[in-house]
Amino acid sequence: MRFLYALLFLLPSLPGAAQLLSFDEWYERSINDIYLKPRFGDRGPAEVNNTIDQDVFVAIMNNRNRQRAVSDSLVKLGMERLKKNDHVASMHRFNEAWFAMPINPEVHRAFGAYFRSMKRPLEAHDHYQKGIALDSTNAPLMVEEADVYMEQRYHMQQEGRDKKAEEFLQNALALYQRAYRRMGNDPELTYSLFECHVLNLNCPKAWEFHDKVVAMNARTVEDMYLNRLKAYCVR
Repeated sequence: MRFLYALLFLLPSLPGAAQLLSFDEWYERSINDIYLKPRFGDRGPAEVNNTIDQDVFVAIMNNRNRQRAVSDSLVKLGMERLKKNDHVASMHRFNEAWFAMPINPEVHRAFGAYFRSMKRPLEAHDHYQKGIALDSTNAPLMVEEADVYMEQRYHMQQEGRDKKAEEFLQNALALYQRAYRRMGNDPELTYSLFECHVLNLNCPKAWEFHDKVVAMNARTVEDMYLNRLKAYCVR
């Protein structure tokens, strides 16, 4: 944590007002600003070195033996800006985090969250999958990608595209199940699995996870799922 504060001191000041961008606005601006493209647009080292803020560059170079700590700290700072709907400053921090440690899966999780905030599921999936490829045990990455599939499922269902909705449901379920092996005590993940099993009408699993959710007492079971469970899975 002390390192995070030290890094904050070194970073250039951020604009006072958050710079919220639509995907189209981001795309147009990123054409002429590689600082807004994930991984600096995969440009060569010389161009990246000339683009990155020099104070940040020096801080990263002076802490090469702590590259994961530096990268994670920059991801954290970027996520704070993203939560404030600042698509400019957040991408700057995520790119700096990538520069500090390109193989840090948390950077790709951050890129995924960035495009998810713009409601761009394909781009989000691309980055989540890159992160999972780097760390196949990263449960939070799996959960976030599964959440995107569930969002897509909802939209497909609204459009009457049931086959596609079912495909997205199964994709989400597979990721939630992988994550559950590593973070089975997480109430939100347990609830997500309950939802999936109810939607799938896998009655034994639906009741199993219903009971786990109730035992955890962390959230209330929504009526829409409980009513479906009782209607189709009598016990």
